Amino acid sequence: MKIKLYKSFYLLFALASIAFTACNKEIVTGEDPYAGGKGSLGIGFIKNYPNPSFAKPGELVDFYVKGLKPFIGKIDFFVNNTQVEVVTAQDSLVTIKVPMEISSGDAKIVVDGQVFYGPRLEIDGNASLDANYEMINGFRGSVSDILPNAGGFIVTGFFNNFENQAVETGSNRVYRRGIHFIDASGKTSTSMSFGRGIGSSGGISSIAKLSSGSFIIGGNFSTFNNKQVYGIAKLYSNGQLDSTIVDVINTTSNPKNSLDTVSSFNAGLFGGTVLRVFSVKDDKVMVVGNFDRYFKIDYDYSSRDNRRTIVTDAKHVIRLRADGSLDSTYMIKNEGANGMIMDAAMIDGERIVVIGTFTSYNGKPAPGIVCLNADGSVDPAFNLSGTITRLISVTYNAAQKKIALAGIFNGLGGNANIKGVALLNTDGSIDKQFVLGDVGTGNANYAQVLNNGRVVVNGSFTLYNGIGRTNMLILEKDGSLLQKFNAQAPFSGSISRIVETKSSTGEPALLVGGSISQYGVKTVGNFFRLEIKE
Repeated sequence: MKIKLYKSFYLLFALASIAFTACNKEIVTGEDPYAGGKGSLGIGFIKNYPNPSFAKPGELVDFYVKGLKPFIGKIDFFVNNTQVEVVTAQDSLVTIKVPMEISSGDAKIVVDGQVFYGPRLEIDGNASLDANYEMINGFRGSVSDILPNAGGFIVTGFFNNFENQAVETGSNRVYRRGIHFIDASGKTSTSMSFGRGIGSSGGISSIAKLSSGSFIIGGNFSTFNNKQVYGIAKLYSNGQLDSTIVDVINTTSNPKNSLDTVSSFNAGLFGGTVLRVFSVKDDKVMVVGNFDRYFKIDYDYSSRDNRRTIVTDAKHVIRLRADGSLDSTYMIKNEGANGMIMDAAMIDGERIVVIGTFTSYNGKPAPGIVCLNADGSVDPAFNLSGTITRLISVTYNAAQKKIALAGIFNGLGGNANIKGVALLNTDGSIDKQFVLGDVGTGNANYAQVLNNGRVVVNGSFTLYNGIGRTNMLILEKDGSLLQKFNAQAPFSGSISRIVETKSSTGEPALLVGGSISQYGVKTVGNFFRLEIKE
């Protein structure tokens, strides 16, 4: 038996040797892919902080390094990709001078084409997160709108939690779906209660307060506090659904099914979602979105389980009465836009500026923007020229009477310098004073004029006029940038809404909501308060 095993072993060994030799004949040795590469220069940062860690433009800052001695005089030093002056360089210490135009960011040394990354330097400025704001985790999901109310703020969006407070199982359930009320310090306020809020999917895009004290919400949702609604609903001043009891057809033997509790605002939209709602006189509501039909429920011919709808063609912009019925005095059964609606803002005289990917509105030329008068007719004087690829957002500041547009366009109103962001007067003319600077290959997605005339711009860019500035700017009336308001970076996310307020120390501040994950080194839950000191 042993002899057979030995023979088998030697046979396998011989076969393996032959195979190895055969394989070796096929091997072709290529060139070393790393041959000719540069060896390590032995440079590195030996401490994970500079001294001081916070600095102002013009101040000196020390960085602790190693291995620089052979390369003194050949060092390029950067902070947030902005080159800075090297004042002195030793083998283990580099002293730099903070330039007058810069934002916070990581340091790096470049020597002989090789890059060595170092610690972050914070640049002091007058715009920073309010350190005493008590919101910690924020909203789990994006914020769409912020409405000041009763000393606090109603926040709406596509979120399902706030400060990790939601508990949707068990006997003590807490819901934070689509709408929530916070106090001035950023904490949950019990002054309003929205019950379950919207259902488990969708969100609330917009909210408006009516003269009666009630609220209108619009968006992509089908229930509110477990009651069926259709993308739009009316709430009492305490946050509960404005509801009523109606008689319905009872298809069962249970007499309780002869009645149903329903939304008193009898309205719904087919064909697309609601983007914006606006309150106008007589408790009426302007509704803007990508819908093409309005409907109401005929409860005389409805049961609890089946609704009879009465449908009317109504495209993109409609006006509703306080009970949800369609206002026939506003232009209805119109063609609307021949493309998608992206955003809308209400300006003076209850006029609505609508933007989107359309070229006509109600059969009239409209290059992605149209202004509708209070009766729904198109304002012919509000007609922009220029190369407009896409308009993304529109906002309005009543104090300054300025409309802010953001998107991909140039030469707006025949002005070659107007691109990316434009400020308009209420007659549709261009404010030629404001010119957005160079954002490189990036784009602006949002702009809003503040009450003092400054302009907040958000988008996807890393530079402004050649200096590292990430995605958020606070600009002057002419588009110039003051260093003191733009020292922090990076900003990660997109802004949907800004509301002016006061900080914990009484300074001017902004509540900023959107789909936002970071401001500077801080993680934010789609919402933060920015203090702006003059």
